[in-house]
Amino acid sequence: MKNIIAALIFVVILAGCGNQNQRFNMDVAVDVTVQNLSPGTVREVVTVTGDLLPAGSVTLTNEMSGEYFLQTNPATGTLFRMGDRVKKGSVIIRLEDKAYRNTTDIEGERLNLEISEQEYEKQKALYEKGGVTQRELVNAERNLVSARKTYENAQINLAKMSIDSPIDGVITSLPYYSQGVRVQQGVEMVSIMNYDRMILNVTLPAASFGKVKAGQTAFITSYSSAEDTVTGTISQLSPALDIATRSFKGRISVQNSTNLLRPGMFVNAGIVVQQSDSTLSVPPNVVLSQMGGKFVYVVDGETARKRIVQTGLENKDRVEIVDGLEAGEQIVVKGFETLRDGSKVKIEDEVK
Repeated sequence: MKNIIAALIFVVILAGCGNQNQRFNMDVAVDVTVQNLSPGTVREVVTVTGDLLPAGSVTLTNEMSGEYFLQTNPATGTLFRMGDRVKKGSVIIRLEDKAYRNTTDIEGERLNLEISEQEYEKQKALYEKGGVTQRELVNAERNLVSARKTYENAQINLAKMSIDSPIDGVITSLPYYSQGVRVQQGVEMVSIMNYDRMILNVTLPAASFGKVKAGQTAFITSYSSAEDTVTGTISQLSPALDIATRSFKGRISVQNSTNLLRPGMFVNAGIVVQQSDSTLSVPPNVVLSQMGGKFVYVVDGETARKRIVQTGLENKDRVEIVDGLEAGEQIVVKGFETLRDGSKVKIEDEVK
């Protein structure tokens, strides 16, 4: 009996010590870092990666052989070089072939066309007055058609002696040839890309099927330069899933007018599938769970208070709070691990 009484006394003493320790822990102020809540934007984002491609790209070869002459860039006053911008129609290279030019009398063909046009108009007027037969009019028309084709072909062949840019863009490749050296037909002359607008082909997970839609905004960031972000738009989506990979294809059109990004870059694309504006949000790690749901700690004076919250949209940086908090309240973002409802706190730092 005495042993039982002694045991009970020991348990009571231990309980008392535990309560004292609990009260002691509640009385000791915990250093915390807080953040003032203010409305902002929270986005649900589907993240994918891929390689950027230029919206326009062309490699030009020469259709005629001739002596090579690189032309002067009117914007710089020097010969064209890689990295130079060109406009559609800009003459980058000219080829000279005196023997070919001598056999292609463009001025003679133009004069012959003018004579044929005048003769046809003359025969047409005479025919209407009965002065010539229909056969004579038809012959004049045939001569006109033949002269026009001959002149047009001469223009086309002469145009082959110059290498013109078919697009607005930037010279990305310009093989070196000495001025005046003869180059054979069919060699690479110049490559041009337009990367003011680019294309990103992506593979999307099946979980995002139905969430990702044409017209949605995507934020494109380079892994080599994370601060450089440009905006893109979902332009195309496959309507079917790939059975083997459980994924589907998409295409993002990227506006790159500032040329922050370049073709061939491996980039990250964050596709915004949902967005809440003027809403409260907190860092994901401060949202804790209990049997009754989710909660965060807020600072009330010098005391931490457990606040039950209802969450909405989430991403890797923020969790939307749709109920339970108000703008202007201070939430604990560091030091909350040892807190309990009613714990004393001391604000050590405040983050924005």
